[in-house]
Amino acid sequence: MTSFEDRLTAMCARVNARADVSELSLRVTDRSGEIDAAWSAPGARATHCIASSTKPFAAALILRRVASGELGLDQPLVSIVPRDELTGLNRVGGTDRADELTVRDVLAHTSGIPNYYAAKALDPNSDIAAVTAADPGWSYSDALEIARGMEAKFAPHSGRAEYSFTNYQLVTRVIEVVTGVPLAEALTREIIEPMGLRDTALLTPASLELFDRASPVLHGRQSYRGARRLASLGAEGALVSSTADTMRFLRAMLDGEALGDGMLQRALSDRLPIFPGASYGLGVMALTLPRLLTGLPRPGLLIGHAGMTGHFMFGDPVSGLAAVGTTNQLADPRRSIRVLIGALRAARSVSRG
Repeated sequence: MTSFEDRLTAMCARVNARADVSELSLRVTDRSGEIDAAWSAPGARATHCIASSTKPFAAALILRRVASGELGLDQPLVSIVPRDELTGLNRVGGTDRADELTVRDVLAHTSGIPNYYAAKALDPNSDIAAVTAADPGWSYSDALEIARGMEAKFAPHSGRAEYSFTNYQLVTRVIEVVTGVPLAEALTREIIEPMGLRDTALLTPASLELFDRASPVLHGRQSYRGARRLASLGAEGALVSSTADTMRFLRAMLDGEALGDGMLQRALSDRLPIFPGASYGLGVMALTLPRLLTGLPRPGLLIGHAGMTGHFMFGDPVSGLAAVGTTNQLADPRRSIRVLIGALRAARSVSRG
């Protein structure tokens, strides 16, 4: 066994032994094929909820149409979505900004539309299993109505970005209008089947069994049973997938297959800070991690996305080194980033001898 595999196995076993990690899964590859390793907890299920790592899949459906000229990034949303759905989502200075919202804004979180999901936050001191199991979920209209009751912090495309799940409720709507089919069907027809993603499907109110067949999700040390909550997310974060499938998609994104000709660079060209150490482009997240932590041969960006369930998929577009995985933990997103860093450092041991 190589030193890389030894280090990866030791790290994964150590992390998976934690009571706040559920069925750890990890896969690491590089473009050359020299590195290709996977680790899953003994008895782990093949699939897991990838949460916001769904966003690049959904963004790809729009970016491909931008590449073909069918849609424009600066096209007003009111030319696609009925105006009454956009009215009141962003009021700044007493002015309703519905006419100013663009396709770019919802993809890049530059719309200024408030994050309705903040109203859905769980009390960690409650019985998470009981509360989430009883939650009936919500509709697109419900989400927009919650957002209308919240204060917008800035006008659209004003040089700021703020992560808002409401944006991707609207991305779902745009996709369904331009494709003429539900999001699940559009994803299956244009991405899942053509790429051979055998373990990937959108969780919807009609397919809740996907949640039960996937790895259990924790909130702290409590069980999370929010299948209907996740099924309400659509493009925000409702995909169920596997590390093999998410790696296939991530590699396709890094190599230009997934988004359309030249769209990855375009998606990253005007990214803005959105979290500490993370910036955001058009449905794509970029991490800036110190070289000392990652062991990569040069400082740079890791491109991909992360999700609230502890899912991550990031790769170095230059070397092609990529890691995807999940801790299935809602309450500690930092844990998954530490796993990502550990995987990258282990992979670097291959080239070091």
